[in-house]
Amino acid sequence: MPKLRQPAALEAAALRAVGAFVAAAGRAMLLPVCALTQRDPDRGLAALQERLQALNELLYASVPWYLFDKMAQQVLTAVSALIQETKNEFNNFESMSVFMNHMNVVVSLTEVAVHPHLRHIDISLWPKIMRYVLYRNLHRMTGLESLNLGSGSSGWKMADIEKSIVGGITAMHHLTSLCLCFDCTDHILALVGEACARLQKLDVTSSRSVTNRSVPALLQCARLRELHLYRTSVTVEGYAQLLVGLKQLEDFGRCDEFGQVLEFAKSALADGPYGLRIFQSRDVTTAHLNLLVEMCPRVTHVSIFHDERISDITVLANLDDLSELKLLSCDFFTDNVKQLLEIKGRNLTWLHLEHVEEIDLNALMYISQFCPNLKKLTFYNCEFLDHTSLSYTKLTVPPFQCLERIVCLADCALLHLEFLLSNCFNIRFIQLGSSTGIGDETMAKVLLRNPMRKLEELRILYSDNLSMQTVQLLMTHCHSLRVLSELESWQGITERELTEFRKHLAVSNIDLDVRPTLSY
Repeated sequence: MPKLRQPAALEAAALRAVGAFVAAAGRAMLLPVCALTQRDPDRGLAALQERLQALNELLYASVPWYLFDKMAQQVLTAVSALIQETKNEFNNFESMSVFMNHMNVVVSLTEVAVHPHLRHIDISLWPKIMRYVLYRNLHRMTGLESLNLGSGSSGWKMADIEKSIVGGITAMHHLTSLCLCFDCTDHILALVGEACARLQKLDVTSSRSVTNRSVPALLQCARLRELHLYRTSVTVEGYAQLLVGLKQLEDFGRCDEFGQVLEFAKSALADGPYGLRIFQSRDVTTAHLNLLVEMCPRVTHVSIFHDERISDITVLANLDDLSELKLLSCDFFTDNVKQLLEIKGRNLTWLHLEHVEEIDLNALMYISQFCPNLKKLTFYNCEFLDHTSLSYTKLTVPPFQCLERIVCLADCALLHLEFLLSNCFNIRFIQLGSSTGIGDETMAKVLLRNPMRKLEELRILYSDNLSMQTVQLLMTHCHSLRVLSELESWQGITERELTEFRKHLAVSNIDLDVRPTLSY
């Protein structure tokens, strides 16, 4: 049986109480502040700001500095819930001006979380109505080391927030990580280059206003290790200059023109070697892969789209440090994936096969034998062949002994699932798609051989044949289980059975999360 739910640590309980305190303080402000605002808007705004500042000072004077980030998270969570509560209380009989005054007060509570000593904040987590307040107060968060601005306005109203972003970032001299997708511009990056010398990670994906004019500014950030410029207006020449000039760069994110970048760098700038560790591209040839091996010999992660221009994928075997491989759109046997795994599989800890055909039980056995150190294995929209004849019957290596994570979102035979799940004794996470066809009988066979003592999360998105019988088996065998998701889509479980099961978990205090997520 999964473990019992333990009481929250005193620290966690205290932080949650801080959030509840802020929400209660916000409710207490509503009537007096709104009444004053109705009579005199200026005095009402001044009174609100005075109370917010006092509450902010009280919180940060009462909580240890090393808990500031966690406290801000709890405060923002409580404010978000209070905003939704206020929305739900609105009715057609209430004056719109009163409702707007109430909303202004609760939204303004977002400012209570702002402080110069915050180190990490992810603005993309919060509702848009709160993001505006956080954008407006960026200049007060001068101590930030990690700032995620998400997608900003998604490219629609950049002028509305660029001034706030610029005013905030220019004062953030400790910043090491910055994310601003869609809305970043050359002007913002010019200021980042001047103010953020410690920057190590920058993500400006889909920001079309970022061009080659930003290259000199980015070269000023000499400590950059991770730089995402996908779907910006930076050209092949700009990429090449960054590759050559940023000596510590390890990850360029996805760059479909990277083969051309290597060609340009070799012919016009320098032929390396470069310290790149991550390679992701959807437009490469065999010649590009040879350049990759020659100019970026330290690559550990490769993600490529295979087409007819790649005549020999085994070129990747020349990457001595290769440990993570993602292949899209190829044939397991015809395109020499088997040969590549036979040569390099022992190094691999992560294998992702997407739209890969010719996978049968033989292919799974080859993977298990050639890649004994795999920890993560993904099959996404692959073609599984239901062949019964086996060309590889003698397993010299116990299959999938190191495997901790399996994702199988593909139409496969039950024989494939049994082989995968029956041998991964150290598995911690399993996600199966809606077309695997798994049922009670298969799960019973698997759990009889492999009790999955270390399994923590199981997500099966849909099944015609799974019922409470499987749930009971999992409860009996999987002592580490913490998440059992998507039970609503198991057709063998009735709504009444699911309701009773949830009541049983609550009454028995079992620490098992059965809420739906449907995430991949």
